Amino acid sequence: MSLLKYGERQDFATAARFLQPVPGQDVDLVQRAREIQALHHWFKGEVDLLSDDPNGTVEVGLPPGEVRAGVFAVGGTTTDVILVRVADPTFGKIWLISNDTVTKIPDLYAQIQSERPTLANRFVPSGLRSRHLLDMSLAQWLGWLISIPFSFLLAWLLAFLLSAPRRAWYKLRKLPSSTFWESPLGTPLKCIIAIVIHGVFVYFLDPPLLYRAYYSRLLAALLAACFVWLVSRIIDRGFEHAVNRTRQRGGGESILIMMQRITHIVMLITAFVAAMALFGINVKTTLAGVGLGGLAVALGAQKTLENVVGGVSLLMDKAVHVGDFCKIGDRLGTVEDIGLRSLRLRTLDQNLLVVPNGLLAQMQFENMKARSKLLIDQNFSLRIETTVEQLRSVLDRVQSMLDKHPLIESGSSRIRVNNFAGAAFDLELFAYVKTGDWAEFTAIRQDFILKVAEIVETAGARFAAPTQLTYLSRDKGSDQVKAKPIGVT
Repeated sequence: MSLLKYGERQDFATAARFLQPVPGQDVDLVQRAREIQALHHWFKGEVDLLSDDPNGTVEVGLPPGEVRAGVFAVGGTTTDVILVRVADPTFGKIWLISNDTVTKIPDLYAQIQSERPTLANRFVPSGLRSRHLLDMSLAQWLGWLISIPFSFLLAWLLAFLLSAPRRAWYKLRKLPSSTFWESPLGTPLKCIIAIVIHGVFVYFLDPPLLYRAYYSRLLAALLAACFVWLVSRIIDRGFEHAVNRTRQRGGGESILIMMQRITHIVMLITAFVAAMALFGINVKTTLAGVGLGGLAVALGAQKTLENVVGGVSLLMDKAVHVGDFCKIGDRLGTVEDIGLRSLRLRTLDQNLLVVPNGLLAQMQFENMKARSKLLIDQNFSLRIETTVEQLRSVLDRVQSMLDKHPLIESGSSRIRVNNFAGAAFDLELFAYVKTGDWAEFTAIRQDFILKVAEIVETAGARFAAPTQLTYLSRDKGSDQVKAKPIGVT
């Protein structure tokens, strides 16, 4: 890679340092570096496939310390490009292009000078072939730009052709058709096909070897990203089916939603690490640095981690689910979302209350949907003028209604005279409604209170209103009493 970089910079003096001198010959290595730069279009091989191990790899037919990097294919002549590990007095063990390969470079260079133009070059205008930008001809740049939309067009056309038989079959049967390519999985798969087609086009464009190496890394990173995208879509579909089945069974979908979000984070980190590895970055060193940085961030974000752990614990305990009607502190509302950091509650006045998960353990928290029954605990008063017969009639008829109501728990429901005050009879109504839905409970409670009012009215009694007794008296004032002088008898 260093040889290629210095060759692209036209720094052939430095590039020549990567060539092994030929023993016993006075070889101009700088000229050989220029000739190698001219030969890079005829190089066949993948530089990225070379091992990063300083010791190299053992290849069949080659002695230890030698590696085949690729071949120069000029006309009918094929020459191996051999890298050899030598001992340098200054830098120690290093890899150079072997002197055997260096001696064959002049013959290959002379052969390309006599090569006839290819068929593609004959049809490309000379103005596009002769003018260069960043060591690429304008024809190559134009072909690269055109290949991008053309690759995606071919991918979409291929998807259409593959789905055509299914479309025709459903159309003949007059049924609505929905193919795999129209699903959420179709888009990332078509992107993968388009990138592969684009890579083939770039290969035939024959860009400079250094550009080819970097661009192949870019395409590999894009393929990895699209593959992660595809796997993420597959996982999302699996989670959607699992959430629907969990809802039918009654709760637990919040844990799956949390796991889905964590999976997205893991997939994103995996794609990022894979992209770094494909671009030649040392992943081990990076992960070690990320680990140390993560430790520092963890120490500085204890509250955030506390909220995350609280959210996971909240979901694992199955204390609350999305859609539950809850009371948090003094606020009532419906849970809209349970995230890694906070819980979102839509209150009765339609405000959005965001509560950090770490604070939920310190607040009064009631999940009303988790209850199998809700309590009607009402106190009302009848006027003191109510007769005993009327009072007994009200008690009996209300108790009978409690016992016969299909949604009232029998056995525990009761109505009793709670207190006998000077101005009213205080009655207490205690009954469990067999539902956990708050909206349904309020409707049943309303209906029940109206029926109690109807029973009281039918019995001829009346509800007691708040009263206040005022006593009026006329006491004699002290001015009306004749005062006697002190000491006078």
